[in-house]
Amino acid sequence: MSVINEETSKGAVVDSQLGKRKVDSEGSPVAGSRMDVSKTYAGIPVLLQKVIDENNTAAWAEIVERIDYIYANLDHSLGGLDRETGFASKVKSQIQDGKKLLFKPNLVNPTAIDAGTHGEGLGAPICTDWSLIAALMRWFHDRLDIHYHQMALGEASTAVLGLTISLRLASGKDIATEALFEGKSEDFYGGWGFFFVRKYLSERHPSSHEDDPMRGYEDSVAGRFFPPGKAGNRLMVYDLNKLDEDTSRGRTVAVPEGDNYKEITLHKVIVGGEPGDSNDLKDYPGCILINVPKMKIHAQDLLTNATKNLGIGLYPTQAPCDPGSGDMKWKYACPSRFPSFKGGLPHMPWVVKMDDDTNLPVRDEKGEYITTKTAGMPGTQVDVIRAVQAQNIFMVHVIDGIDMININHEGNGTSVKIPEGYVWASLDCVAIDLLCARYCFKTVPMREALKLKDENGWPTEFVHHVPVAIIDGKNIATEEDLDSPLFRYNLYHYAEARGVGQQKYYVVGWDALTETPLASLEGHLGRIEDKKFLELMTKTMYYNPSCMLWDMQKTLLSYAEAHDKLTGSSLLKEFMDGFDENNDGIIDYDENGRKGIWIPFFRMMSHYFDIMATEEYGQLRGNFYTIAEISLKPTNKNWNPGGHDFAQEHALVWTATLAFEMSREEGGEDPFVPGMIWGKGIWPSWQLATHIKLTNSIYGSQSPETINFQSLYGTAFQYADKTRNGGAYTGSTNQLVSDPASIKNYFKAVYEGADPLGFTLYVPAGYGSLEARRIPNVEETEDPGKVFTAHFDGGAEVW
Repeated sequence: MSVINEETSKGAVVDSQLGKRKVDSEGSPVAGSRMDVSKTYAGIPVLLQKVIDENNTAAWAEIVERIDYIYANLDHSLGGLDRETGFASKVKSQIQDGKKLLFKPNLVNPTAIDAGTHGEGLGAPICTDWSLIAALMRWFHDRLDIHYHQMALGEASTAVLGLTISLRLASGKDIATEALFEGKSEDFYGGWGFFFVRKYLSERHPSSHEDDPMRGYEDSVAGRFFPPGKAGNRLMVYDLNKLDEDTSRGRTVAVPEGDNYKEITLHKVIVGGEPGDSNDLKDYPGCILINVPKMKIHAQDLLTNATKNLGIGLYPTQAPCDPGSGDMKWKYACPSRFPSFKGGLPHMPWVVKMDDDTNLPVRDEKGEYITTKTAGMPGTQVDVIRAVQAQNIFMVHVIDGIDMININHEGNGTSVKIPEGYVWASLDCVAIDLLCARYCFKTVPMREALKLKDENGWPTEFVHHVPVAIIDGKNIATEEDLDSPLFRYNLYHYAEARGVGQQKYYVVGWDALTETPLASLEGHLGRIEDKKFLELMTKTMYYNPSCMLWDMQKTLLSYAEAHDKLTGSSLLKEFMDGFDENNDGIIDYDENGRKGIWIPFFRMMSHYFDIMATEEYGQLRGNFYTIAEISLKPTNKNWNPGGHDFAQEHALVWTATLAFEMSREEGGEDPFVPGMIWGKGIWPSWQLATHIKLTNSIYGSQSPETINFQSLYGTAFQYADKTRNGGAYTGSTNQLVSDPASIKNYFKAVYEGADPLGFTLYVPAGYGSLEARRIPNVEETEDPGKVFTAHFDGGAEVW
């Protein structure tokens, strides 16, 4: 291995805000590199598009240069970690024993390459960047002399099977899931990009080495499977979900002191073959697991990072409950022909009993939902990590924090890339995750923060600036305050208690921007320059709107409290009654409601994939189904015939989050509360936020001029026109093709006397108009069996 020529920072005495102190030197080492983001993977999607479409050699040369830069800086992360732990010798020893080096990225939505444009896909921001995997594989190859055929890539992606179905519907091509990970299948480009990892490694491969990183690509395209022990000279890609095609590929392993599970079925590529079966152990020798998550803010948890990339990411979607039965029931995914969401896993403490026929939760004779208390998301994550640890699987965690992802982790176009520049490495997923969490939620220097911690009795000094609501005359204005989701988060303590890792850590590494060593002081990240400890802090307010009550609790609850005082509402009580189970005045991340909302939500989303994959107009009906059945009907017992309200409490969060977003817009007068305005830092009334939220779901707009195709009305209109009117308005009978002006043209025609299309959309009273204009084909109703349904041909077909 090469020797890094910077002085280690471990244990150095420095001048700091707290006086002369020794930087941290105890706990689990976390080694890192802070890079110049402009020299890393920024811009690669544009360059890659030129490579694919134009065979542009200059663009590829620039991509190679960027990966080379990442590769060179990995010496500070992985090289630094090796100096602290000696992990390289253990990895090499286990490789000599026959184990594979298994790289496990986060490919939750592997659409980094758009299949249509070949530019940046929606999944690019939220997946581990393929360029980092290329640099990592080269590092292990060059520094540890590990051949590429001794490596493999594996992922149990939630979305990959559904994406192959979408591609088949859109293009008529059958693409193997492994080929989607490759990003290239014959003349098709789209997916993640491992083919370009192979291409880079081939070009940076010493001519004296005989192994070829391109071997295995054709097997990915064909969807061929070889156990690691029979893969020969191939660099294999494994879809770790696939245990239904051949259940012998999986092994059920015990969970030491499991909370949610006593045993878990995992792919043998991860955990190795059956103990005592020499042939199986030869085929499946086990792995050294290189866990490479993308650092993101999550929708149901605080972060998705090292712990979650294993804690949810290792569970297979296609592990049948009863192999051979064909009943489409899975151990960890929802019942479905096309399992996707791992909705069988507890994502919250309260898990509700489900009716498999209706995808609705079951109630007892008193009308209460039948729920079971579990260890929730922490238990789900820790159980599988402990199960893997018990199989003597050595793990190295490498964080892709070059771009950290804010706002959305799912790849729907709203994800925000924050160029932080970090790649962290550790043998301890708890320590590395806590470091990242503290970095994300700290904007106050440690001296000031420690003083405030003592004054306020906070459990931690890692706090950040957040907006909070205050009363200003007749309005609800905004000012700045301090809060921290770490006040309310228990995963790291729980994982430490279960033996996964420890919360105490120290930092080593190198800041390439300033050419100074990285270090930590009492857990705070910084760098050392002229024997001074200089803190490194983010400038970003990290949060996920889907998790805003937990991420930014003071923000939302201050709005509820201000609104109550100003208007006489009881919002704060509704929030606390709905979520604060232990009545301590704090809603922590394990207090997610008592009705088990995520299980039915995942079930319904899974059913959406079934609709999309099996029906001619499945995209349209599926979109209608998800809006009506998830976002609307279960929020109010009067909006569905069964009287369900399992989303009622979470609807409070959705409305308050929208109110926050509205406070940041231009705004105007509030029509519901006299004298009240909204926008430019002023929050709207609860009534206005509720009205806009519901109107957006029905129409996707507040104006009849801009009704959205993805709304209830938009999908029903398209379906009626394409199936009953020959696509005369939309311009096509293809569900994926519609004239953008078709709804506006339809309204004009109807207002001028044309016959309306044969459909009726039923909405609650007060929602049949936009801007005082009645919307064609919309009828207001108080009938729970009709509201948020669409009837075609007078009820011959009902959505």
